[in-house]
Amino acid sequence: MNEPLVEIILLTLNGKEDTIKCLNSLRRTRYGNFRVTVVDQNSSDGTPALIAKEFPWANLVRNAENTGFCKANNLILTRSEAKYCVLLNNDTEQDSDWLSALVNVAEHDVTVAALQPKVLSMRDPGRFEYAGAAGGFMDIYGYPLCRGRVFDHVEEDHGQYDDCREIFWSCGVAMFLRMEVLKKVGYLDELMFIYAEELDLCWRLNLAGYRLLFVPRSIVYHLGSATMARKPFRYRKEYLTHRNHWIILFKNYRPGTWWRIFPVKLFLEALACIYFLPSHTRKSLAIFHAGLWVLSHPLLLLRKNREVARLRRIPDRLIMRRMIRASIALRYFLFKQRRFQDFVPFLAEFQRRASESRSPL
Repeated sequence: MNEPLVEIILLTLNGKEDTIKCLNSLRRTRYGNFRVTVVDQNSSDGTPALIAKEFPWANLVRNAENTGFCKANNLILTRSEAKYCVLLNNDTEQDSDWLSALVNVAEHDVTVAALQPKVLSMRDPGRFEYAGAAGGFMDIYGYPLCRGRVFDHVEEDHGQYDDCREIFWSCGVAMFLRMEVLKKVGYLDELMFIYAEELDLCWRLNLAGYRLLFVPRSIVYHLGSATMARKPFRYRKEYLTHRNHWIILFKNYRPGTWWRIFPVKLFLEALACIYFLPSHTRKSLAIFHAGLWVLSHPLLLLRKNREVARLRRIPDRLIMRRMIRASIALRYFLFKQRRFQDFVPFLAEFQRRASESRSPL
């Protein structure tokens, strides 16, 4: 059987050591037809020269500035002739069969637009990694969670999620995409620059009627951080994260759904501002700043909504069946519900599929 071409896109910005380790890991991939493109975002640590010398088999693209995650990936996505692509973080390592497992699932079902491997912690391989874990879901107010990770609580991997199952979003740490579908639904939204862009793309894939799956036989190890709470606070990151989650809701829900969702969303964001104000004032200000941006860009958000409306095939009521129909923030902080299994009763579509036979893939 001819193996379809897979384009692996690796972004780097002054991440020489991580990028070298990732490329060495990719060398061990047991799949015969893949191409690696490294996009350097104007590094000053000698990364481009080292890659050109040590990894001549990798396609090196040098940007004159940091263009952000979305634009840098789109540069390659819009030009690639591969059948599939993988958006891959440079601080990852992979099992040798990670790519063949993903391609095998994609080749068996043309309705599958995106796949996610199991993402484990490089520091603690017996535990899921914060970003992605065993596949992403979100609640109807736009707050994401993963099978294996809810906010800062990360579970150990005991095989409890080792089933090939539909998910709502695939993490950008290792995101496998069908290229012909991207041409129909659009690429990463460059307005977002970075953070939550994969949630937006995956929502569009859901709206267009495509499936997204978690593939446990494909394993990727991510350095990342054990929890986001342990990372140094960055105002711009916090601001962009909250702003982009607002953008996702405005873009992907019909205007008729806004009146049901936005009052609760506004309440939750206001509650977060108040909650963090005494101890994390800058975090509170970033959340408030994100809300101000939304209020000052109504025409832009309306235009974005109309663009998405052109590809919509699935109504909001069915999209919401794939989501958690409760606030995960309130249940996490007030009721101490910390595991994904605590939220399964609020996920009608997940419950229905859980009663069906598991996929043999």
